[in-house]
Amino acid sequence: MEKVLFDQYSDVTLPQFVEMLASKIYRSIEQLCDNANHQADKLNKLELHQSTSQYITLCNNLISDVRACIMDRREKYMPYINSLSEKVATNHDCTGCTGSCKLNHDMQLLEMKSTHSSIKSVLYRLQMATLPLYTETIYPDAYRVLRNQMALIENSLTELFFLEEKYLIPKVAEAQKMINASSK
Repeated sequence: MEKVLFDQYSDVTLPQFVEMLASKIYRSIEQLCDNANHQADKLNKLELHQSTSQYITLCNNLISDVRACIMDRREKYMPYINSLSEKVATNHDCTGCTGSCKLNHDMQLLEMKSTHSSIKSVLYRLQMATLPLYTETIYPDAYRVLRNQMALIENSLTELFFLEEKYLIPKVAEAQKMINASSK
């Protein structure tokens, strides 16, 4: 099933893939975060039970962490990948560059891979972020809406993790090899 759903990405160029991530996946996750944040703000105005207040705080913290992941990608990795794509397009050869050039390319790839541990952590925390179950407490529908929005964020972040792991990182590594920037 994976092959059928995601086969379209294997033939896409690195710049096209990055544009798709930015325009569809990152933007979608940002919108989901905005919606969940808005819902959490609405709930903060309601009379709160201590357990629900803690849930809202947890959701706000998770939303903040997800936004930081996306912002990091937009500000740090997208410019690098665009620069890398330009070097590939102009047939740049890093063998003539100083040693720091290869080091920079290697560090970028290592950092991209290491950010996946932070995504895994956020995903784990999202899976654990459920409303406390107290039989004496009946939660308004607004809480279920927030939980559903958090689940949508979790699903989208899982998709992002998969797309980066399966397609983006290998495409970046291949582009680095094309300009002789990879030390592997």
